[in-house]
Amino acid sequence: MSVKYEFSIANNFPNNAVTTSALSSEISASTITIALDYIATSGDDCDIWFKASLAPAEETTLSGVVAAHTAPIPNEPPIMSDGRPLVRADTRPLDTQTYFTMRGDTSSGICDGKVMLWDFSNNEDLYDPSDMENGPELPAGYKAKRIDMTFTDSVYIKDGTMYFYDVPWGCFCCMYITVPAGNYYPNSAGSIPAVALGLSGTQMYAYASKDVVYTCYMCNHHMYGSCPMGDELNAEGSAVDGLPIGWYLTGIIFTPTSDNASKGYGSIEMYRGKTTLLPGETI
Repeated sequence: MSVKYEFSIANNFPNNAVTTSALSSEISASTITIALDYIATSGDDCDIWFKASLAPAEETTLSGVVAAHTAPIPNEPPIMSDGRPLVRADTRPLDTQTYFTMRGDTSSGICDGKVMLWDFSNNEDLYDPSDMENGPELPAGYKAKRIDMTFTDSVYIKDGTMYFYDVPWGCFCCMYITVPAGNYYPNSAGSIPAVALGLSGTQMYAYASKDVVYTCYMCNHHMYGSCPMGDELNAEGSAVDGLPIGWYLTGIIFTPTSDNASKGYGSIEMYRGKTTLLPGETI
């Protein structure tokens, strides 16, 4: 049988108001062990129903939760400028727009950084596995090129397209999110607690003494011949979390050591908030 605990909204709540959804979460987060049934308000009354009676200590805890309840305003659903509800079926975060690019940013500009382009007729951007703590191995008989793109705001990666030419049999590409050396990053096997970095929560962290592959989102994608119209890589939705500012969007292209002719480039679809600098603006 449910048991009711009665409170006065005017006398027991500090702001003379109750947000039942928030109060329910606050009670659930407390040390009260009896399951909450429901909360009902009517006029000045706030009735909190539990599945069973609370112990005296839990009644004290409940009174403390009520006394600390500030009745936060619940999040309102987004609306358009004319007041109509904003209803969408895509995964684009609010305040971002669709952005297609083959080029990253620099600390001074947008779309003036590294290009996702490779050319095995030269020795630029050659991949050295020793530069990464947990990067992919370089297979025997292969060489590789590594391209790192960075962005000046948090971007949400979605789709991509790869264009390539004169690619020999055995060539393949991997794509990663990479933590640059000298940064801390979430790692459940790490030895640094969040509090040591001035952060809240119980997440553990590690320090990247070298670049660290944090996420692989394209693994051993093979290519052969020429694909001037593009090989599309489609996703149902964008990444849930934005790429942290300064982290790398990394592409590593592997090819047999005999290859001195293949080349290609990649286009990436993403969502981001800032796509250009207006006159007088700086990063």
